[in-house]
Formats: sequence, structure tokens, C-alpha cells
Amino acid sequence: MDFEKLDVKGKMCPIPVAFTKRKLESMASGQLLEVVGEGVLEFDNIQRWVKNNGHEVVETSKSENEFRIIIKKH
Repeated sequence: MDFEKLDVKGKMCPIPVAFTKRKLESMASGQLLEVVGEGVLEFDNIQRWVKNNGHEVVETSKSENEFRIIIKKH
């Protein structure tokens, strides 16, 4: 799978959401973005923003110290 990557580790909301928004704006429709970060609030807020703005959460994974979200831009 070919996708762009965005690391938001160490950033607290709303910064990870803003960085995700900015990155998606620079991408073409249909491209995939992998966002890697930490924190439950950031994990939830990024997914909520993605869905509310017409994009698709393709896959998520979460461990004790890190989360990963794959987003498809529409």
C-alpha cells in the first residue's frame, strides 16, 4: 500500500487534527494518509474530524503507547 505519512507524536489537540487537515488538503483525492500519534483524545478527535469532513477511515490500530490511522481522502 502506498501512502503519505504524518507523525503527530508529542502533539496535543487540536494540533494533530490541524496537521491532519493541512496534510489532506495537499493530497489528491483517493490518496491514503497514515497518521501516527499517541493519546486517546487525539485518536478519537482525528477520526471524528475525518468522518465529519467526508473522508474515510480505512484502518486503525492502537497500542499502549501509539495509534495509527489510515485515511482515504475523498
